[in-house]
Amino acid sequence: MGILKIKRFSEFLNNVEKGQKDNIRVVRYTEEGDPMLHDLEFDGEVIKSTSDTRRDKFGEGSINNTTCTSIEEVETTERTDYILEGCENIIDNVILVTWK
Repeated sequence: MGILKIKRFSEFLNNVEKGQKDNIRVVRYTEEGDPMLHDLEFDGEVIKSTSDTRRDKFGEGSINNTTCTSIEEVETTERTDYILEGCENIIDNVILVTWK
């Protein structure tokens, strides 16, 4: 993810912390280069998550929706993971991974 987009993602996280409505689309790519879309919409209280893997030629090709309460930032020596927490449904809750 480019530096401008990281700044936008950080802005989204700050808005969630402040309780301000916001939305963002995170696009991750498979090893083969297929895009996987993850739309996040914060309504001031909960995060509505929609993940779309239909463009992943080797994946399940589905759209999954859930509602979550927060985003957790988990930092290790090699990377930082951003993970949805308090979700209604069991999902792949990793939104984004940034490598150091």
